[in-house]
Amino acid sequence: MILIVRQLLGLRGLVCVWLLLGHLQIGTAFSQTRSGQNPPPQQSKPAPTVASTQNGTVSYSDLKNHKVSLPYGQPFLVTGDTADVQLAGGPLKNLLATQTVSGNYTDSDGTKGTIPVAAITGTAWNATIGKLAADTSVTIDFQFTGLLDSSLQETVVSEMFGDPAYRAAVSQFVRAAQGKASAAQMAAATLLAQAATEVLTSVLARKGLTPKNPADLKTSLSAVLTANMEPIFNLGEEFADLQNSAFHYADLVGLPPKDFSALSVQQLYNKLVDKAKPPDYSKLPAGFDAPTRENVKAAVDTFVETYPNAMFGLEASLRLAVFTGSSSLAVGNDQQSDVVSDLKKYAGFDVGALYAYRLSELRTFAMVHIYFGTVQLKTDAPPLKPGAGEWLRQRLSLAFGMALKDISGASNSKVSSQNAFVYGLGVRLNKYFRISAGGMLYRTTLPAVGGVTGAANGTLRHELFIGPSIDVTALSALQSIFAKAKSN
Repeated sequence: MILIVRQLLGLRGLVCVWLLLGHLQIGTAFSQTRSGQNPPPQQSKPAPTVASTQNGTVSYSDLKNHKVSLPYGQPFLVTGDTADVQLAGGPLKNLLATQTVSGNYTDSDGTKGTIPVAAITGTAWNATIGKLAADTSVTIDFQFTGLLDSSLQETVVSEMFGDPAYRAAVSQFVRAAQGKASAAQMAAATLLAQAATEVLTSVLARKGLTPKNPADLKTSLSAVLTANMEPIFNLGEEFADLQNSAFHYADLVGLPPKDFSALSVQQLYNKLVDKAKPPDYSKLPAGFDAPTRENVKAAVDTFVETYPNAMFGLEASLRLAVFTGSSSLAVGNDQQSDVVSDLKKYAGFDVGALYAYRLSELRTFAMVHIYFGTVQLKTDAPPLKPGAGEWLRQRLSLAFGMALKDISGASNSKVSSQNAFVYGLGVRLNKYFRISAGGMLYRTTLPAVGGVTGAANGTLRHELFIGPSIDVTALSALQSIFAKAKSN
């Protein structure tokens, strides 16, 4: 076999020392790679130092910044600070007053695990990860639960109340509850609660959060809506009064009756309180006597006064339901993907078959493949470095070896002593199989003609070849011989 001096592989030129020894030694290490994010731009600076995994703990900051190797074969802790966790809305510590951390994870073999719920003290948190298999990648979904930060509550509520879907739901609720029996009002409250929950979920999603208990939230909203039914019911009655075309309310705001009747509760309120264009009572029919004109004005004033009171009570109740009790809990999800342990290889030892087409011979061969730097055992693992060139570097190798025996069935091989030196390039198809192509150097063995050996016999010849092979250093049964993965 052949000993490769690993230190020479870092040189820009190709320098190899070939010695006949009894075994091949291949250096290995652990690799950890992050995916699921846009790759950072390439910079000409040293690679970050890989931190050691000590006492079964991994720093979340090191994990996030690609500076640690995940251990395998034993449970471990991920320890972090909420200041280091980023969601769509910004730092987690600015979004939630966190109470617990939990989650789940799945490795590339399809094995799933659960992160048990753990209380968060201050800003520090710990997440327990179970045993992970070697040579796998893992996706970890951290779930942080807590109350919305007080500085965020006003923002969330303002966005919720300003959402067109919420405003449309309120108007529909007022119309549906007005003048109906209690059962119909309860049904209207349930529909508004459902609509409010959907809007709130949408608002929170823009911050990278979700309600922990949407069903509890919907129940709480229904309860507060029912408790505040009276002012909303009164608003509905007054809104219905303003729809009476006999009193020409549409003329006050300069709209045709059809357009006026299509206004929502809030739209009507906005029209009636528009300071730039206030209601014009001079547009009322001349036949209206003074008491009728006063009644029209009183109806408008009552609606304008009732609307903010009803909305204030509704919104105050919604705030109470959204920010207190079990329905107030929100969840922030943070996902990290990493390679658990993937052999870093400097070289591979292959056996296979090659075809030299000018000789029309199929020959067995043994070959050492030297990589352009360290590569991962799995070709489908997340890349160690960003960029398209990394994909090619992970698969390409320089190849040197021996063609050993003709297996094509030819009666006489032209290769002297059946041995030939082969060299070329290899391309990994996956962690086991490779295609190699290059040149084969050999001395000829030519039959004598008329008892006379030709002058070309024994000369050095060169042929081209191509052929598949198996990287035996990737076989599980042989990894302990050629390489051994270990934690840093």
